[in-house]
Amino acid sequence: MKNGNLEQFLDTGWYMEAELYYRGYVYWCEGCTDSKTQETTFFVDCWRADCEDGKWYREYRDEANRLLDCHRAYEDTDKDMDLLKKRFLQAPIFNGKSFWQVEEDIIWVDPGEPIRIHNHA
Repeated sequence: MKNGNLEQFLDTGWYMEAELYYRGYVYWCEGCTDSKTQETTFFVDCWRADCEDGKWYREYRDEANRLLDCHRAYEDTDKDMDLLKKRFLQAPIFNGKSFWQVEEDIIWVDPGEPIRIHNHA
């Protein structure tokens, strides 16, 4: 993983509003837990990144404030966070490949910041 610490991502980043960039697309990872059922829903939304000015954009909206060119790439619900994480890491979300198949090429990015490609030790 570039621009981020893999251990930190695997600990909490995968479900805490992480933005990942892979081959021209942004993957927005987020999870939320229902306090009544104690079930966590984890999802990944995906859209094409616009990098003409060296920055990516979190979302595109039309005049009615609706998201454009965004699709749900993955969604799963479970009470067991370990199972949720395991299934996410194995799912073919990233252009038909799993997280582990593309981990070395994924860039963990900050909203509106230039995509800088460097590794953190």
